[in-house]
This record gives sequence, structure tokens and C-alpha cells, in this order.
Amino acid sequence: MAETSKAYNQEIDLDNLDLERSYTLEEFEYINNRLKFYTLEIDGKPVNLFELDENGKLVPMSQTPCRREQVVAEIARQLANWNIQTQQGGGVTTSQGGFDFTVDHESTIRAPDVAFMPQHIVLRLTDEQAWSFQGAPFTPTFLVEVADLGGDTDNSKFRALDERFKEELITQSTVVQLGWLIDPHPDHKKIYISRRGRRRSNPGWGDISGENVLPGFVLDMSLIDRIITPPPPAPAPQGVRRINCPDCNNTFNSKHEFMKHYEKIH
Repeated sequence: MAETSKAYNQEIDLDNLDLERSYTLEEFEYINNRLKFYTLEIDGKPVNLFELDENGKLVPMSQTPCRREQVVAEIARQLANWNIQTQQGGGVTTSQGGFDFTVDHESTIRAPDVAFMPQHIVLRLTDEQAWSFQGAPFTPTFLVEVADLGGDTDNSKFRALDERFKEELITQSTVVQLGWLIDPHPDHKKIYISRRGRRRSNPGWGDISGENVLPGFVLDMSLIDRIITPPPPAPAPQGVRRINCPDCNNTFNSKHEFMKHYEKIH
């Protein structure tokens, strides 16, 4: 591995990457690993991550503005809590987690903003699949993309993402069953839902059900709204109110301590 890294270090100049050439999966991994400690600037935008298209070409992923990334983190948090609290045993990833979606029989590495793999996929991953892109392709069953779409469907941003859902993410080469495209910008607030074998829907802004793909999961959009338009600070609590666990005799000084206990023990 050290010899391979040394060879790539001589061949690949991060400051002069050729985005027109094709890269192997090994080179792709090497470049993204280097970018964890190094920032490129492409077309005036900082880049710390690439995806890989079906032709082996690098696709720059620009850094995300703070507020949009807060929305991504909140969606991932709610999904991860559901995964733990309902003992699903699945896996939740964010935009650093890439999957091989395989387009036209060619490896295509995509990193959805949020994704979920059920337990049966997580448990059958080999070390090669789990720790590199060298193993057999696999995909999540659910994913979310969060983007500023400009407020309407008649623009290039929306068309590009809509095409991505149709031609890359929910295809015969993947096991994705459900996908959400969310525009949280306060001037837009749009939700688009894509389901395997069905037409895309555009419900109003509100809570979103995980349907039968994520049984019992509902994304609480009121918590997303608190990120989009932060409320004024709440008054400091007066005194200490101890919380009793309903399933054992333990008591706790805060909701945080109680939730940590409950998720771990019960």
C-alpha cells in the first residue's frame, strides 16, 4: 500500500488534476483520501471531495454552505435516531459516504447527502466493500439530496438532479426504493419524492413519511424549519428536574443523559 501511494504521489499532482482523463478506482480513492487534508480550488470554488462518473472521470463536489449542511445533519440525525430507537441495525451515511451505483455497466461512485442501508445489506458487506471501493457494487435503499434549486423545476439545477435520480440512483442496477430531493432555502421550501416504479411527486412542505422503506420513520420538518429560521434563545431552565427511566430504577439530571442511557440499554 505504501509503494502504491508513493507511485500515485509521483503521478498525480493535485494542483493540476486533469478532469478530462479517466481514473481507476484506486486512483479515485487515493485522491479523495489526500483531499481530507488538502483543499483544491476549481472554478473559484473550494473542493474537498470528488465523485466518479461512468467514464471514470472525476466530478468535483463543492463544499456546502453552512445552513444547508445543518439541514443535512438534522436529517441524518433523525434517521440515525430512528435506526437506533427501533433497533433496525442498519447504516446511515452522509455526503462523505460513496456508493458504486454502476451506470451502463461502469463503476459510478456517488455520495448522496444522506443514505440508509438496511441491516441485511450492512451484515453481508465484505471488508473490501466496507473499507474501499474495490469490492462488488452495492447501494442504499433510501437516499436524500439537499440542494438550492432556485425555486422552480424549469432550471438546469433541478433538471440535473432529477435526471440523476432517474438515470443513476433509482435504476435496475441499484436497490434504491425511495429518494427525497429537498430544497430548504427559505424562499423555496420544496420537496420532491421519487419512488421506484412510480412518477415523482411534489407534496407541500411538511413532515415526510419513510413509507414501507423506513417503517415508522417520519422526518419532522418543524426541526428543519428551526434551522432555516432560527428561533430566539429559550430561557434558561430553573432548577434541576430529575428524569426517571420508565424501564428501570435509574434517574438522570438531563434529557441527554436519559436518552443516551435508554438508547444503549433498552
